[in-house]
Amino acid sequence: MEKKNAIIITAGYLDTTSGKTAHGLIRGTERFSIVGVIDSKSAGKDAGEVLDGKKRNIPIYASIADFAANSKEKADYCIIGVATKGGVIPESLRAMLKEGLDNGYGLINGLHEYISDIPELSDLAKQKGLEIIDVRKPKKFKDLHFWSGKIKTVTCPKVAVLGTDCALGKRTTSRFLVQAMRAAGYKAEMIYTGQTGWMQGAKYGMVFDSTLNDFISGEMEHAIVSCWENEKPDIIFIEG
Repeated sequence: MEKKNAIIITAGYLDTTSGKTAHGLIRGTERFSIVGVIDSKSAGKDAGEVLDGKKRNIPIYASIADFAANSKEKADYCIIGVATKGGVIPESLRAMLKEGLDNGYGLINGLHEYISDIPELSDLAKQKGLEIIDVRKPKKFKDLHFWSGKIKTVTCPKVAVLGTDCALGKRTTSRFLVQAMRAAGYKAEMIYTGQTGWMQGAKYGMVFDSTLNDFISGEMEHAIVSCWENEKPDIIFIEG
């Protein structure tokens, strides 16, 4: 897929577990080229060094204005990289998103509250011809899949990477396992179950907590079967 340049908003939470979406994108994404992080608390540092001590040449800027004035790169999108309480978009974050639109950046949102439902942002995006992607927005009913039993045709090992809570590293561990298996010469794929997995470029999956209960098993089955039929992997890891 063609990568688009993106900046990540963490708003002072980069060095906390609330910044888990940003952490995943800093570690790696096949969907975007991350050209900066917006975090006044860690401004001037390298995002990788703040995350885990590994330099990744992703500079941290104090504000969107700081990025626009000082970066040699141009951003196509602005990604919300933090998890807020209840998944709401607070006023402070809305102001930053508006600034992103004013600078010509589309918006990527993985929170429960949709940017497309906030008139001041959605109207501005429409005026400027900019894209808003609310990753957690559910599929239309006609696009949902019900359980069919077709999962029985998938003969490769399917490994679920589970945990007892959020922000424990299930997705990160799944990606590490895929990378390790590929490095060892195996064809490995990952099924994502959350918004960050999609942002990182995983081809197959679903956003579990925005899917109607009756269709969760069918959507998961569809993702795994599609992966199997299209990629013929040696092993499939499923983000828990």
